[in-house]
Amino acid sequence: MWLVVKYDGWDDPHTCLTKWTKVYGEEPQHKWVHLFCHNLDVIPMNWYIKMELHCGMSEWDILREGFLLTLMFEDCWWNIVDDTLQVVKETIFKIPQKPMKVL
Repeated sequence: MWLVVKYDGWDDPHTCLTKWTKVYGEEPQHKWVHLFCHNLDVIPMNWYIKMELHCGMSEWDILREGFLLTLMFEDCWWNIVDDTLQVVKETIFKIPQKPMKVL
């Protein structure tokens, strides 16, 4: 049994890992580290390749933790992003208090 839909990074990474364990079993195996990349779409695959090249991934637990930490975005973070964008917008479109002198 294979996973048909590749993980694209937009959904919850926990769901991806849950589907993975349903297909391959509950007990992690050494080969999971190298099979997992076949479940990834372009952006998560780039992350995997970078991790493999820089760290030489060989442990499922390390790969799993890195996957979650990298691709898990909490809903509350979007509020921070929205607030930051609002401040930038206000700064860009800020009307000066005193009219500027034209030379």
